[in-house]
Amino acid sequence: MNKLLLIILLNSFLGISQTNNESIFYNGVELYNQGEFQKAISQFELIIENGEHSDALYFNLANSYYKINDLANSIYYFEKALKLSPNDKDVLNNLSYSQNMLIDKIDRLPVNQVSEFFNSLLSSLSINQWLLIGIVFLYLFLVTFLLYYFNSKTRLKKNYFTLSALFLLLCSIFLFNAINRYEKSKNNIEAIVFENKIDFRTEPNYRSDILFNLHEGTKVLVKEELNEWTLIQILDGNTGWIESQSIKKIN
Repeated sequence: MNKLLLIILLNSFLGISQTNNESIFYNGVELYNQGEFQKAISQFELIIENGEHSDALYFNLANSYYKINDLANSIYYFEKALKLSPNDKDVLNNLSYSQNMLIDKIDRLPVNQVSEFFNSLLSSLSINQWLLIGIVFLYLFLVTFLLYYFNSKTRLKKNYFTLSALFLLLCSIFLFNAINRYEKSKNNIEAIVFENKIDFRTEPNYRSDILFNLHEGTKVLVKEELNEWTLIQILDGNTGWIESQSIKKIN
């Protein structure tokens, strides 16, 4: 009885919490439409503090930061929205607008067409989307295999076997891509520069040579961390050390 009561109370709390976050979200959207961008940001960030995350939340938060010319936070949250919804055209377009305002214009390291195709394919869906579709195909495989196994008619058995084999193949492809995408995201930690101007150094100390400067909003790849220093790679392949506090990880 006590256990049942606890479950009911927990479900009620979760329901109230979700309803409360929805109310805060729509209040934030209303404030944004009224031009109260800083107040809208406070509302959206309150939802994040409540432990809820979504592409729509990050998208609206990014737009709000863009409106107050906070380039680093704007790009940071557009990138986080893309992690959850890689093909969202609105996110991609608004991120492009923000990136056009960057001081650092860095050319991407050339990639061969085959690698570009597979990277594009892998990025077309989020990890959860690859995983969910893979599980659906796994379920379909199990259903058709059971129909094949327990069916006595030869013609139907053949059809069910073909379908089960196809679903197993598709399941394997999607689950493999989910794992591959997860491993890639774990090994390729992306971050955004939050300082107006930072030194890009040859070694992790203040005595080392400064190669050049990076500015807020620039996207980097985290390669190594050492005390208060981080080794990063920029889009053109150059690597160097910066102060860890100057960047914020997207992943």
